[in-house]
Amino acid sequence: MQEEFEMSAFDATYKRLQNIRTRMPEFPLELMRLLRMTYHIQKGMKDLTNAILKKHDLVDASYMVLAVLYGTDEESSNACTLGMACHEKPANLTRVCNDLEERGLIQRGTRPGDRRSVMITLTDPGRALIEEILPQVYEKTTLVYDGFTAAELEQMEQMFARQLRNLNNIT
Repeated sequence: MQEEFEMSAFDATYKRLQNIRTRMPEFPLELMRLLRMTYHIQKGMKDLTNAILKKHDLVDASYMVLAVLYGTDEESSNACTLGMACHEKPANLTRVCNDLEERGLIQRGTRPGDRRSVMITLTDPGRALIEEILPQVYEKTTLVYDGFTAAELEQMEQMFARQLRNLNNIT
């Protein structure tokens, strides 16, 4: 069921899904349409964010590292926890952190009492940059919720939380 809003960017995807359903009657068209919509929304959000980040010579992964560190109590995290919070594999997190460290936006050190644990900490320039970028990102990306009521947003949050629980039960 296509809604009354403009979905022209999604029309070709929807048509492909319908073709698959024709060829494979058991194909769960409605659920796959929702899944593809979720992907399109995520991709669009990343594109909006990346357009802002490009002006600051950042990519999504480096932005996430800075934002996650900024959101922690001490603006610091061990590499394992940071990687999980950013959804980055260790090799990519290392590459991203190397770049951010070269730029003076983070610093790496050891945890007192455990020299094996690498701690990654936001520096003053890193804090200044994320404080500049965050408002630009959220002012743009929150526009996707224009026209939703508070009740609709609450319902959406509950449904997303349920999807996350289901996903966690699968993996």
